[in-house]
Amino acid sequence: MHFEKILVGVDFSDISQQVIKSAVFLAKIFNSEIKLVHVVENTIFPAAFDDLEPFVDPEEFKKIVQTVEEIAEKSSEELEKIAKDISGKEGIKVGFAVHTGDIAEEILEISEQGNFDLIVIGAHKKALVESLLLGNEAEKIVNKARTSVLVVKGKPVENPQKILCGYDFLPNSIEALETAKEIAKKTGAEIDIVHADTEEGFAHFSHIYETVFQKKVNMLKELVNKLEKEGIKADFEIIKMEPSKAILEAVKDFGSELIVVGKRQRKDIKRFFLGTIAMKVVKNASVPVLIVRRR
Repeated sequence: MHFEKILVGVDFSDISQQVIKSAVFLAKIFNSEIKLVHVVENTIFPAAFDDLEPFVDPEEFKKIVQTVEEIAEKSSEELEKIAKDISGKEGIKVGFAVHTGDIAEEILEISEQGNFDLIVIGAHKKALVESLLLGNEAEKIVNKARTSVLVVKGKPVENPQKILCGYDFLPNSIEALETAKEIAKKTGAEIDIVHADTEEGFAHFSHIYETVFQKKVNMLKELVNKLEKEGIKADFEIIKMEPSKAILEAVKDFGSELIVVGKRQRKDIKRFFLGTIAMKVVKNASVPVLIVRRR
């Protein structure tokens, strides 16, 4: 996966610095251009902005409009400073924009209209304990994005030396491994490939399961050998538990600094109640998670 255009959500909180650093790091690896976006969220002003005017005193409505414009203008000035600083120091093409509305919906729309390959956002601490039913901006973006998403948690993605890649032999995980490989080539990182495996569905066909299991082992060995021939240190582990739990356990065991996983397509209703593997990892991981999705 090559990220030519990276969209970066900036909210000027402490996590924004980590988000921007991570985006710059990936932009240098993939020779990408960056667009910084700040959304003045609709909790600051009435959501039904146009519908409000007939019911509010003209002078009061004028003040509301002026307040929103002032917030947007100040945000634009801040983004311009950041963009010029990055461009000057790193030689990266950086654009910026300020929008108003729902944070997740605006970022998703900008991503679609601008054909961005990657969205970089931060997860705030409070978001880690929120219910899936209540949701938060990071969850909405991860669930609805049609492109890859990096969720920055804890430390920024800067020269990681231990990358964990979830692998299930399907196209999205193959793409995830290719992305991890590109990062490892530039940083010298080691890639730990983790495959979650259970005997579920093989209760009456244990002999078939053993054959399938051994074939997986052989295929993973071939993958590791191929990576090592390309100069990338790699290893694999098959963990017999549910995929998201396997990945989270492996992160602790390997001391991973970055998780890279592919995202499968799922029906909305199933995703809403059960959550995707990627979303479960994002909610519970202590390190940044790069969710790779083929466009």
